[in-house]
Amino acid sequence: MAVADVEKIVEIMRRCCLHAYLATCDGDHPRIRPVSPIVEDDLSIWITTYRSSRKVRQIEDNPKVCLAFVEQPRGDSAAVVEGEAMVIEDTSAKGRVWNLAGFDLKEHFPDGPDSEEFCLLRIVVRRIEWREGWTSGTKVYEPA
Repeated sequence: MAVADVEKIVEIMRRCCLHAYLATCDGDHPRIRPVSPIVEDDLSIWITTYRSSRKVRQIEDNPKVCLAFVEQPRGDSAAVVEGEAMVIEDTSAKGRVWNLAGFDLKEHFPDGPDSEEFCLLRIVVRRIEWREGWTSGTKVYEPA
């Protein structure tokens, strides 16, 4: 895939990060919730959450996830990520991603990235279906 396409996917994800939805499995039931992912230039995707959250327990039971980024209000551009989520315990990674967040994590974790409840999820991308607009058609990205 062309570098320009990866840049377009990252741009869509960043523009829509406040309108993203994570799907996990709870036994044989899908569970969907809004999240605010942090996306890096290389398509590294991170989600911050509470260690005691249901989503963390569901991911520990079944790491397969789907993450949808949807432009509001009409859904013109979108990127849907299929992959696996990993709970990251590494304190240096937590501190690095904490500093990348475009929102105030201290509001939820006043003790900072060392908070016992601060949990970092890394989404390992297996496939992304994306579109720049309704008329552009859907494209597929699969990492090598």
